[in-house]
Amino acid sequence: MRTVAKENGVRRLVPAVVVAAMIALSGCGRQVTGLDLPSGSTIAPVGDSLIRFETAGPLDFQNFTYVIVFNTSGNNQQPYAQGLNTDFKNWSAFFVVGGGAGFANNPQLEQVYQDPSSGTPRTFNVPIPAGTLSFQPTVPTASAANGFQITFNNCLLDLAPPASTGTPVVSSNRTCPPYTQIATYWNVSLFTLDRNGSPVDSLGVNGPSDTSYRFQYDTASDTPQNAFKPASGSTVQNPSAQITGIETFATPQNGAVSAPSPTPTPAPTH
Repeated sequence: MRTVAKENGVRRLVPAVVVAAMIALSGCGRQVTGLDLPSGSTIAPVGDSLIRFETAGPLDFQNFTYVIVFNTSGNNQQPYAQGLNTDFKNWSAFFVVGGGAGFANNPQLEQVYQDPSSGTPRTFNVPIPAGTLSFQPTVPTASAANGFQITFNNCLLDLAPPASTGTPVVSSNRTCPPYTQIATYWNVSLFTLDRNGSPVDSLGVNGPSDTSYRFQYDTASDTPQNAFKPASGSTVQNPSAQITGIETFATPQNGAVSAPSPTPTPAPTH
């Protein structure tokens, strides 16, 4: 959680996310190792992470919002949506894709912080410098026919508390870790929202209120972390909103990194 004296304006899409996530989210899955990429492909450049958001049906950016939430504090706690009812507990930043007519399909990045003047959680829209993020609206593998992937420079999330005068400053370093503000271990959650801003699905096998899962990956390691949930038993009627899995991969630089992170537990667990 960050602190800042004043709130900066955020884009129209963010209030819908905040309202929606006040309803409980969750997930549960099974761990799988290895990303399925064509032979000889580069997964991610040095200093970058790749995250795949996989769905049962074709993406529908006009009617659904797809959200990737990070806890970069290193406390090994999952960023569930219940925290939005109170203090954004375990939310550090999140990517938002889609959300209705008129919104760009490219991701937006939001930083979460605690306003010390009011004691309430707020968000800042973080500018994404050119060349630090790549968005693919399709998943280029045979094992996951639907979904999207984001490849982004890890330094984008190495955010200091926003200044009272404006937008948070994005790190000028392009090779992270090491970091100056955050840990190397990141807990990650996924969920989808409908046009009314209500959560539709997450990685939880027991529905959007399931908080029994944990998913984490190490940005200082090139070991893939994947989780998928069973296709059967889902109560999500629209396959475009049904989450089927997450895949993550990071390419750290060689040498030592600073890691104020606890020893992780297996991810995901439930």
